[in-house]
Amino acid sequence: MNLPRIARTLVQLHPLQVLARPIALGHRALGGGPSAALAPRLRPGFAPPSPRFAAFADAEKERGRARLAAIPEGSLLHAYERAYGYELGAEPTLPAPSAWDDPIASHPFPASVRARRLAAAARLGRPGLSAELARACRAIALGLELHLLANHLLENAIGLVCGGAVARGPEAEAWWRLGSAILAWQLPEQFLADGGHFELSASYHLALTAGLLEAIELAQAAGREVPERWRTTAERALEWAAAVRAPDGSYPLFNDASLDAAPELDHVLALGEDLGLFTPGRASSGGRAAPGTPPDETPSLEHLASTGWVILRFGDRAWLALDAGMDGAPYQPGHVHADALTFELWLHGERAVVDYGVSSYKADGDRQTTRSTRAHNTVELGDVDSSEVWSAFRVGRRARAGVRRLERASAHVAVEAEHDGYRALPGAPRHRRTVELSARELVVLDEILGGRTSACSRLRLDEAALRRQPIEIEGIQLTPERSSGVWHPCFRKPQAATVFSVRGDVRDAWRGGFRVRF
Repeated sequence: MNLPRIARTLVQLHPLQVLARPIALGHRALGGGPSAALAPRLRPGFAPPSPRFAAFADAEKERGRARLAAIPEGSLLHAYERAYGYELGAEPTLPAPSAWDDPIASHPFPASVRARRLAAAARLGRPGLSAELARACRAIALGLELHLLANHLLENAIGLVCGGAVARGPEAEAWWRLGSAILAWQLPEQFLADGGHFELSASYHLALTAGLLEAIELAQAAGREVPERWRTTAERALEWAAAVRAPDGSYPLFNDASLDAAPELDHVLALGEDLGLFTPGRASSGGRAAPGTPPDETPSLEHLASTGWVILRFGDRAWLALDAGMDGAPYQPGHVHADALTFELWLHGERAVVDYGVSSYKADGDRQTTRSTRAHNTVELGDVDSSEVWSAFRVGRRARAGVRRLERASAHVAVEAEHDGYRALPGAPRHRRTVELSARELVVLDEILGGRTSACSRLRLDEAALRRQPIEIEGIQLTPERSSGVWHPCFRKPQAATVFSVRGDVRDAWRGGFRVRF
């Protein structure tokens, strides 16, 4: 048992997480699902939903089906996602399914997602859901995840307000009031000034933004007053999503992000537009252009300062996202990766330099690899991770990163950033990275300042992109090694990758890096 590491992990937790932990364990030990007796009735006579709202429900149905097929049966994650209710969709004539044969369904998180899907299905006209909705909302209210906070508690709140919007009566009013109170508390806590969610994962950001949008739509349909904070938070969250929209409509896979773990980014933007919370032109930052528009040949950059991400773009040729911020919410260790100063690169609209993605959520070797520095496009010192990730969802010492310089010129855009994740090593070495993007090449220059250890900088490229595009990789001051690897754009769905590595010894200073020509 590594007591110092455990102490470094525990000291970062919110006091409420520590106080609520025994209560959560006691509640879970009691077991048993909530009753469906005396379930509140559903509201009648909703106005017809917009086609986009119905289309969103059907898209989630298809996404959920594909996602569940990729998750190993018998795993906790499979049990969770089986209970989410994605199979409900927008078809009002199908029988109402039940998930309560598995005790996992009464856990607050799956119950929260299920309550939202049930509420959307009821709003879309499916009858006979009152008992299912009551069980889900009661499971949430009895087991609020105060011991976890972060996205779990926010999902709890969204599930409650969605259930309270489509049902009526004193109990439904209690769901609405409890969920609204938690949202008033947690929305300003969890959504940053630039609109990003504080766990710094695009997947979780999109899932929570979509949930908030559905809550707003359901509340409006029920004739309830929508708090202004919900709208302003959703507007900023949608702007953030548009800013990180890559040219292929996807997003960076930093931290625990997968392309199948959340609604499609464009579907979320469309739902926001439908509610009058998003202007479509903002999505042009992802590289889309109207038909007949001349090719964009101008360099640009955008710094999402609170998130710490920097987007570099050179016209329609290249789009790059650099993670130069903190590694996640201060008291949510679960989705942190040891990936300080990693980046992804799209060339001519195709993801070329890729993140490793997510291969496991279990406490196993795959999970350790998923979160490790060696799996990311950054520098590893002394075979040590830049953030002290351990178990499946824990982290002790964390890297602290920040942007030092941004530069935009007529022929290039550049960013210089630094992190101190290796400060515990002898000499407290710092990693400083400069990324410069121009019309035909990307230069990544790494400097290690201080310390005496080994250094390895890695670059992971999608093998198919390497075959399709004329991409050349050169080392800076060092000759790169080449090896085979994988990456996971979707959960547990590996694709072939090629990994380039440059290595050296740090003797108080070290310089190396890559030149990517395209």
